[in-house]
Amino acid sequence: MHIASANIDNSAILNDYTRLIGVGIQFAFQPLVNLSHARIAGYEALVRGHDGQSAGAVIAGVRPENLALFDQACRTRALQDAARIGVRGDLHLNCTEVTPDNLAMTIDKSVMDAETCDIAANRVVLEFSSLERLGNPRQLATVRQRANAAGFRVLADNFGLGEAGLKRLVVFQPEFIKLDRELCSNIDRSQRRQAMVLGIIAACRSLNIEVIASGIERAEEVEWLHEQAGVDRFQGYFFARPQLMAAPSVDRGLLDND
Repeated sequence: MHIASANIDNSAILNDYTRLIGVGIQFAFQPLVNLSHARIAGYEALVRGHDGQSAGAVIAGVRPENLALFDQACRTRALQDAARIGVRGDLHLNCTEVTPDNLAMTIDKSVMDAETCDIAANRVVLEFSSLERLGNPRQLATVRQRANAAGFRVLADNFGLGEAGLKRLVVFQPEFIKLDRELCSNIDRSQRRQAMVLGIIAACRSLNIEVIASGIERAEEVEWLHEQAGVDRFQGYFFARPQLMAAPSVDRGLLDND
């Protein structure tokens, strides 16, 4: 599908993409857990190909000029699939191609889709993987303000320690961050990573931002992050792998971490 002119109706193209991914794309859902409350807090919707191909493989097949529309079409389909299978709790939706230029369409379309699917806006968490893409500090603050005004919460994904990242975090003021999985991997064995994560968590606490540890694969990682760093929310294969068109459960023994 090729966009030949900026005058083409984006709504029509978006509808085409929504129909397209209804045939060739499906969604897997992976739980996020809250250990302090010993429960599943919600699910992240993860795009997959019709034969189970990864998100990267799917996105690689989309023309660069169509990525933003494809990104929105994926959120539309994710909301539909979440409603269809009865996902409970928070619903995390990826926003990989959102910029100041398409922010209004992103929020407005997501509001409409959530209403159509009977999913309350306050259950939706918009995950932004790159704060740099969201523009200058004023534009960055606008993203969060527009999302919150619509009832959505926001999350800064793949977050690591760095001056620029922390400065943007102060401006963005998301409800959540996800620690970069590379920081969480084998954190029980690395004093350097531990120091970095403790610094991030201290900053987030002062800003009233909740921290989610992602990419968790080992019990020792959970133990250090929960017991030593005070992290309550987790996501990763240790708890459950993503499942296609299903909301997987988590073994009760893994939730009763205390």
